[in-house]
Amino acid sequence: MKIFISAGDASGDMHASDLVREIRKNSRGCTVTALGGRQLETAADEFLANMVSLSAFGFWEPVRQYLRLRKIFNHQLKTDWLRRKPDKVILVDYYGFNIHVAEEARRQGIPVYYYISPQVWASRPGRIKRLARNVTKMLVILPFEEKIYRQAGVDAVFVGHPLIDRVPEPAPGAMTAAMPVIGLFPGSRPSVFDKHLPILIEAAAQIAKELPVQFKIVCLQALRERCAGIPYEVVAENDFAARSGFRLAITTSGTVSLENALLGIPMVVFYKLSRFNYWLARRLVRIPYITMVNILLNEPLVPELIQDRATPSCIANEAMRMLNDAEGMAQVRSKMAGVRPLLGEPGASRRAAAIIMAA
Repeated sequence: MKIFISAGDASGDMHASDLVREIRKNSRGCTVTALGGRQLETAADEFLANMVSLSAFGFWEPVRQYLRLRKIFNHQLKTDWLRRKPDKVILVDYYGFNIHVAEEARRQGIPVYYYISPQVWASRPGRIKRLARNVTKMLVILPFEEKIYRQAGVDAVFVGHPLIDRVPEPAPGAMTAAMPVIGLFPGSRPSVFDKHLPILIEAAAQIAKELPVQFKIVCLQALRERCAGIPYEVVAENDFAARSGFRLAITTSGTVSLENALLGIPMVVFYKLSRFNYWLARRLVRIPYITMVNILLNEPLVPELIQDRATPSCIANEAMRMLNDAEGMAQVRSKMAGVRPLLGEPGASRRAAAIIMAA
């Protein structure tokens, strides 16, 4: 059995590597070729290119990276498939590139399994028709996605969220330290990190003038050197033991915000785009919230400070308001406890692997 798998960002790379390991457990003789990041490179038999390092996300960056993405598609992916046509293709999120992989697979009669679907419910719903034409089975990780895809004619199944297996339950008493610790999360993509880190540092300085707190920066190992000269401890993004002691997180939206919710950490969520990307997002995004905990609970449980509101002063004021409201913070943590049951049972990667290999 020859499998080809493609992922394009850090979280997709992580979940894709978990899926490959689950496939190998019960599929002897299976060979895996991959496009992805460092974790897939370790898990696969053959690795074609590091897509994660390109950081081709948003509306403008994929255009800038077009020639490199096209070269990978035409000269590495297609060449590999000519040499040894895969029996199954697995795609992990990253719609802009992976939809072209899906279409090529369909042309060659290769079944396509999409694990961690594009968020068509958030923006550009027209994409779902293109997915319906090219995807054999959609393996979704959010409970409401199955119905959306099935109504559009896509064979979809909810397998649960893989973070349930990675993120531990909130530790009892973890947030009772006398000196509150605030986690600062600039983002996992280099361009996002560089844009957000100065905002966080200035917000932290304003908070420190008013409250006795500690700060820790949370980031991927690959971005650690960008924190040189900043007088705060740097914590690895996957160090959930350290993160579980945070009284508050100031974070970008995305995977880390859902991890924080599962850890029971109240948050201030912020995000700043380029003016063009923000203008375009305002016209495309169809949902009232950008933070997954707010989306899942359908209420503004954690504040979202976007674009013009994503300033050091706004962030600092919101953080101090929350830190000074012990009762409100307790209510936020209580409601966050309701997120984990919504995301299914443990074993998402195992279930996804079983469905893919049984077909």
